[in-house]
Amino acid sequence: MKERLDELLAHILNPEIELRRRLFQLLSVIALAEFLFVSLYTVLSSENTGHKILMIAGTVLFALTVAMTFKTGKMRLGSCIAGLLYFMMYPLTFFSSGGMYGGAPVVFSFAMVYVFLITQSWERVLTLAVCILMSFACYYLAYTRPEMVIRHTVLVEHVESFLSILLVVLLFCTLFAFAQEVYRTENTIVQKQKKEIEELHQAQKRFFSSMSHEIRTPVNAVIGLNEMNLRISDQKEVKENCRNIEAAGRGLLQTVNEILDISKLETGGMEILPQEYQTIAMLSEIVTIIAIQAKEKGLAFTIDAEKSLPSVLCGDAVRIRQILLNVISNGVKYTREGSVSLAVSGEKKDDGQIIMIYEVRDTGIGIRRESIPYLFDAFQRVDAEATHKIEGTGLGLSIVKQLLDLMNGSVRVSSEYGKGSLFHIEIPQKIVDDTPIGTVDFTRIEQGEEPVYEAIFNGENIRILAVDDTPMNLLVVKKLLRDTKAIVDTASSGKEALEKTAQNRYDVILMDHQMPEMDGIECLKHLRTQENGKCRDSRVICLTANGGAEMEAMYLREGFDAFLIKPIRGKVLETAIRDVLQ
Repeated sequence: MKERLDELLAHILNPEIELRRRLFQLLSVIALAEFLFVSLYTVLSSENTGHKILMIAGTVLFALTVAMTFKTGKMRLGSCIAGLLYFMMYPLTFFSSGGMYGGAPVVFSFAMVYVFLITQSWERVLTLAVCILMSFACYYLAYTRPEMVIRHTVLVEHVESFLSILLVVLLFCTLFAFAQEVYRTENTIVQKQKKEIEELHQAQKRFFSSMSHEIRTPVNAVIGLNEMNLRISDQKEVKENCRNIEAAGRGLLQTVNEILDISKLETGGMEILPQEYQTIAMLSEIVTIIAIQAKEKGLAFTIDAEKSLPSVLCGDAVRIRQILLNVISNGVKYTREGSVSLAVSGEKKDDGQIIMIYEVRDTGIGIRRESIPYLFDAFQRVDAEATHKIEGTGLGLSIVKQLLDLMNGSVRVSSEYGKGSLFHIEIPQKIVDDTPIGTVDFTRIEQGEEPVYEAIFNGENIRILAVDDTPMNLLVVKKLLRDTKAIVDTASSGKEALEKTAQNRYDVILMDHQMPEMDGIECLKHLRTQENGKCRDSRVICLTANGGAEMEAMYLREGFDAFLIKPIRGKVLETAIRDVLQ
C-alpha cells in the first residue's frame, strides 16, 4: 500500500506530466479520502440508516469514477461524472444529516472548489452556477419547510460540524502545499532553463564571433590582393574579373554581418552608440555604394537632401547607414528597370532634436498588400514566386526594424504591386550644429565612376609596424601601402612586436587583436609602459576582424587611436594612417 501511495505521490509531483492532469489526480485523491472519512464517520455515528446507505453508495460510485478516469485518462468525462455525483449527493446529504447544523455545507464548500478546479471553459461556469443555485435551494427549503430536515442530536451536530471544518482545512492545506511544491519545481526548472539559454546564447555569441573572424581573415586577403590587381592591371577583362571578385567578397561579408547582427539582436547584445557625425559625409558614403550597385543594373539612382538639414548630428551613424543601405539595396535588388531614389528631410523639435525622415522609393516589383505585415520577419521571403531568383538571407529588413526600435525610430511601407514601393523611415537625432547643409551636388558621386588610384599621403619619412599572426594579412598590408612609399615592418606576434618597438621608432603601429599568447590589447598595454621603449607614444590602430560599433567603442576605451575592420580597403587604411598622424 505504501509503495502505491509513494508511486502516486511521485506521479503527482512529476513536472513532466501535464499540470491539469496532476491537479485532477491530487484533487480526486483528496476528495476520495474525504468521501471515505465521511462515510466511515456516518456509519459509526449516524442514527439514520438511509443516510448510511447513501454515503456508502456515493463513496463507491465516486471511487469507481476516479479509477475509471485514472485508467482511461479521460479527465473531461471524469470531471463531469464527479460533478454530477456531488450534485446528486448534496441535497440528500444536506437534508438527511442535520441541514445547516450538520457538516454537509462545510464539506460541500470543498466539493464546489474541487469541481470548479477540475472542469474547464463553459463547464466551469455552468458548474459554479449550479452549485450556487443548489445551495440556495437547499437553504431556502430548510428555512421554509424545516420538517424536511432530519436533525441529529446536539452532540452529534457539534462533533460533525467540528470534524467537517477540520477535514476541509486539512484538505485545503494539502492543496496549498501542492501548489507551493509545483511553484518551487517550476521555478527551479525555469531558472535551469534560463541558465541553459544564457549559456546557449554565450556559446552562440562565441561561435558567431569566431566564425566572423575565421571568414574575414581569408576574405581580407582575397579583397586586399584583388584591389592590388585592380591598381596594376590595364586589361579591361582583368579589371572586370577583379570587380566581380570584390562584389562576391563583399556579398559574403554582408551575409556574415547580417547573421551576426540578428544574433546580437536576439540575445540583447546589440548596442546603439551615439556619436557626432557630418550629415553630408554619411549620405555621401551611402551614395558611393548604391551608385555602383544601381549602375551595374542599369538603374537611375538619385538623392534629394533638404537644404535646411543640420550639418552635424549626434546618433549612431554606423547603424543609420546600415539601415539605409539595407533598404536602398533592397530597392535596387528588386527593381529590374527604372529608378531608385532617396529623399532626406527633417522635422525640428523644441528640445534640440530633429526627426530625420528618409524616404526610399523604387519602381520595382512591389509588395502585395497581404505580405506587408510579414515584411520585417526574420528569414521571411514574401512573394516567393516572384523573388525566388533573387539572392539574400531574408534578414536585412528584420535587422532594419529591430535597429529602428532600439533608436526609437519607425518605418512604414506603402506599395503598389508591380509598380514599386515606398519606405518611410523616421529616426530621432540630436542637433549638434544647426548650420544648414545647403545645396549638395551628389551628381558626380551618383555617376559611380571608378576613381583612378592615388596615394593619399607621401610616406617617405614614415615608418609603420604591422602586427598580425596571419602571414597573408601582413602581406596584404605591405602591398596596400606600397605606393605610399612608407617603410613597413612586420611582426607575427605581440612578443615580436615588443622586441621591435624596443629597438626601432615607429610612427604608426597596425595591431591585430586576436593573437595567440599575447593579444593586441595586452600588447598595447605593454607597449605604452615598455621600459626604454621607443614607441610609447606612437599611434596605434586596431586592425581586426571583430566588427561592430560596440567593438569599436571597446577598442577606443582600451587606448587605440583608431579602429579598422577587415577586410580593409587601401584608401580607408591610408586615410586612417594620415588622420592619426595629423
